[in-house]
Amino acid sequence: MTLTRRRFALGLGAIGLAPLGLSLAAPLSPAAAAAIQPYSADAFAKATKGGGPVFVHVYAPWCLQCRAQEVILNRLMVEPKFTDAAFFRVSYDNQKEVVEALNVPRSTLIAYRGPRETGRMSWGVTEDSVVKVLDTAYART
Repeated sequence: MTLTRRRFALGLGAIGLAPLGLSLAAPLSPAAAAAIQPYSADAFAKATKGGGPVFVHVYAPWCLQCRAQEVILNRLMVEPKFTDAAFFRVSYDNQKEVVEALNVPRSTLIAYRGPRETGRMSWGVTEDSVVKVLDTAYART
């Protein structure tokens, strides 16, 4: 008989090791809860009014740089340093008026501290380039 993952997990429960499996899964739940929100003017205004760090990612699903930035942002946004920030995604294809108002190409990341823009970057696809922009929202000027 082949031992599938389900049978293996059920077997662990039968011998009293199910709590171990649950405790290993628990640290993953905060990461799963973090997400980049779709951009709306109201949500953005509310987030910037709070005075904290806010990040806007101009994204197109067909853009390789956008997808690379998204992977980096998803990894970073669950780090303790960035968990107090709000992350928004502007659809390059469907929110042209926002893209024009921001005066950016696709694959752009903009950082705000409250309503003040603190940094921006277009086309960067390294973790260092993304972190450099994110850090501008935390710098005291």
